[in-house]
Amino acid sequence: MPSPVASVFAAAGLEPAGAVRWGTPVPQNASGIYVVALTDDPRSTTGALPVAPLARAALEHLLSIRPELRLDGVRPSVDALADRLHRFWLPDEVVLYIGLAGTSVRKRVRQYYTTLLGARRPHAGGWWLKTLTVLDELWVHWAATSESDIGERTMLTAFVADVSPASCAALHDGARVAPFANLRAGSGHIKQHGVTGATGESEPSGRTDGSPPGGPVPGRDSVAERPAAARKPLARATAAGDTPTQRITAKDFGAGRIRLPARSKHLLPRERADVHVLLRGHRLRARWDPRMGRPERSGVLGFGRGTLNGLVEVDEVLDVATGTDNGVELT
Repeated sequence: MPSPVASVFAAAGLEPAGAVRWGTPVPQNASGIYVVALTDDPRSTTGALPVAPLARAALEHLLSIRPELRLDGVRPSVDALADRLHRFWLPDEVVLYIGLAGTSVRKRVRQYYTTLLGARRPHAGGWWLKTLTVLDELWVHWAATSESDIGERTMLTAFVADVSPASCAALHDGARVAPFANLRAGSGHIKQHGVTGATGESEPSGRTDGSPPGGPVPGRDSVAERPAAARKPLARATAAGDTPTQRITAKDFGAGRIRLPARSKHLLPRERADVHVLLRGHRLRARWDPRMGRPERSGVLGFGRGTLNGLVEVDEVLDVATGTDNGVELT
């Protein structure tokens, strides 16, 4: 029989601690597991939808920004791509995605929110969710656990065990069953969906239903305003954690700035300059002040008030990597 959210958590010996609407921060900073569902009621399956509510505009956009996307090795039409995704929809289930967070549920879910459709980072897993018309109506349930990897596998396995034979028979790949947006089944095997090239390192142009409020700001070098020749991907050049930002204080957040300590400043010019920044999938322009005087102080990337809304949070520390276009990447 169909699985309510609570029963999926119960399989791992957990109880959901709460639920928030998609796009709302999860108040859980510890490691754990989260479930994206069609309902806020963890004990109900009445929110199930008989047909996948796919957004044609989202699929058109995906195909336009990912010319390398293929379906069974062939460039698909919008209808063909939609039909294939439909064939993985489970019409009597409300659970759409089960994910783990090894360090912070709040951070991992935020990365899910902010990853644009077609982008590989910071969290492209479960990108099928971004093709739905009901994305903003979904709910995120969570529970804390120090064994998130084991819990996730247990929950996926339990979910599959309760999928009805009729639903399995209608799937494009009935041997590797998982919630709609999970591309990997509990067994560890990837669904045979036939879609390749749907995500990449280059930043997708424009915004999609999966973009957060506070994305590229008009007048601040948003991707849609820049010529195609300037839309270059930023290449990772340093190991994560080697070059961090300073902790983002409430004052920094309000002013729209991110500070870099001395050990990270070498990734940017030694003089004041306008620089390009890829901030969690969003290409922005910032005013860079290295503040190299005596005493030397932390360098400052100034984005402008309100620009960081929805992209970072107070007390976060980001990783910094060098990139092309005289800029950096912050993740």
